Amino acid sequence: MASIIKKIKKGRPYYYAAESKRVDGKPRIVWQKYLGTIDAIVERAEKSKPAKPKETVIFEAGGVAALLRIAQRLRLIELIDEVVPKRDQGPSVGQYMILAALNRALAPCSKLKIGDWYEETVLRRLWRFAKSAFSSQRFWDHMGLLSQEAIETIQDRLVPHIEKEFGIDPRILLYDATNFFTFIATSNTRNSISQRGHSKAKRHDLKQVGLALLVTRDFQIPLFHNAYPGNVADVTVFSRLSGDLVARHKKAAAACREATLVFDKGNVSDNNMEELVVSGTRFVAALPLNRFPELAKIPLDQFEETSAFPATRAFTSQVELWGARCLGVVTYTESFFTQQLSGITQNLVQCQKKLMDLEKRLRRWQEGKGRGKKPSLRNVKKNVNRALGAQFMKELFDINVTEEKGLPRLQYALNHETLGRISNERLGRTLLVTNHLEWTGNDVIDAYRSLTAIENVFKNMKNVDYLRWQPSYHWTDQKLKVHAFYCVMAVLLANLARKIAVESGIDLSLHELISELTTIREVALIYPKGVLAHPKDHITLSRMSPRQRKLAECLQISDVLGG
Repeated sequence: MASIIKKIKKGRPYYYAAESKRVDGKPRIVWQKYLGTIDAIVERAEKSKPAKPKETVIFEAGGVAALLRIAQRLRLIELIDEVVPKRDQGPSVGQYMILAALNRALAPCSKLKIGDWYEETVLRRLWRFAKSAFSSQRFWDHMGLLSQEAIETIQDRLVPHIEKEFGIDPRILLYDATNFFTFIATSNTRNSISQRGHSKAKRHDLKQVGLALLVTRDFQIPLFHNAYPGNVADVTVFSRLSGDLVARHKKAAAACREATLVFDKGNVSDNNMEELVVSGTRFVAALPLNRFPELAKIPLDQFEETSAFPATRAFTSQVELWGARCLGVVTYTESFFTQQLSGITQNLVQCQKKLMDLEKRLRRWQEGKGRGKKPSLRNVKKNVNRALGAQFMKELFDINVTEEKGLPRLQYALNHETLGRISNERLGRTLLVTNHLEWTGNDVIDAYRSLTAIENVFKNMKNVDYLRWQPSYHWTDQKLKVHAFYCVMAVLLANLARKIAVESGIDLSLHELISELTTIREVALIYPKGVLAHPKDHITLSRMSPRQRKLAECLQISDVLGG
């Protein structure tokens, strides 16, 4: 074993590293190395200390790398570039679209700020483009290259990639539509897709854009989307898109013979349903109860308990619809009954107050005490219809508007018999139909209730933190459709990431997953020039929790970041 020894030469101490062994039974130094004086040793030690970094730079890494890896596995950038090629100069159209999708999924911002966001992520190191390449003008220029036909082609080609790389369960396909309000001015004539209509967010004062989605039940993987004018009713949209929906259903049915399209009653019309029946499309849909009054009148004691759904009973019968034999299932749910009864009670109170106020005003005119504009029979009927606009109210009130001495007179009364009939035959009940004659009531109910999954997709897209659609910051039809495209791509990448995580044993909600990933940061230690023999920045990841390490592993983050 080596040791340090001191030797005195000319009165000064010098130090050596030496190794001793016994030779012929006596200790001898068999190896030594001169170290120098104590001052020289200290000086060398000082110079050998690690260099101090000049600064530390932190980048968004986990979320970007995870979703980018999924895009790589789908060959999404290459697919977009194949459909929309451009000169090999600067970022490609695919890179612009993926950047927009990543931004919408993780930290939604405007195109004016997206270059700054890019600069703060690992994409700056991976892609090596200056942030000026992603200025708002460059973004809008590249968005202008995507036509509606190009978007549809990308959708068609993408589905096989999803199936091959990740696998999807096409047995239940969910369809629904929603709308997003915009801040596009009324005077803007450069677009027709933003229109005033029935706003599901109650912003009837603003123009809105509609979005229709077709997704898988498991993990809500989008297979098709379409942006449409905000003043078009859901049933009309469904009619326009039925051809595309049937085509995609058939593609899914090729992989799964039992592929079934599920949608709500707002999309049902006789023409739509006849087209589905003729095409051989399997479906589950809801219908208004008045479509089969005889089923609505079935007493509850004839309903059977459903083993899979507590507090839900069902009555099943075959019915003739749209020229085909279908299975009709009437469900009764206690909680739904309570909600509807509460809503009717509130509406009754409000309607009675409106009718009472109107009757008092008319009576004052009869007494010669009226003020303002003289009421007319026509206006009174219009006001009555407006007061009874809520569901069931026109059925529940007996209204009599007459004219006496040239003045209208109002009489009204609550019809208790009708109230009892509605309570016994309508409240808490839902009518479902399917052309799966071999299914049980439980199968039909289970398929229909899965529509809540697509409602969660829309809820996520209206969230302010992640996957945010609004505001769109675009003012033309073409740009709004491209905006819809990369917003749906954001949903696709995020939901596939959740699918991978859940299948790896990490069952998190979508927001919890994104929150975990976005807190994984890449840390770069920047050293002054000339300090290191081989000057370079040292890059590492921030400390991760055990769950984050497992997420990083299953989502293959290191494959993107390197190391």
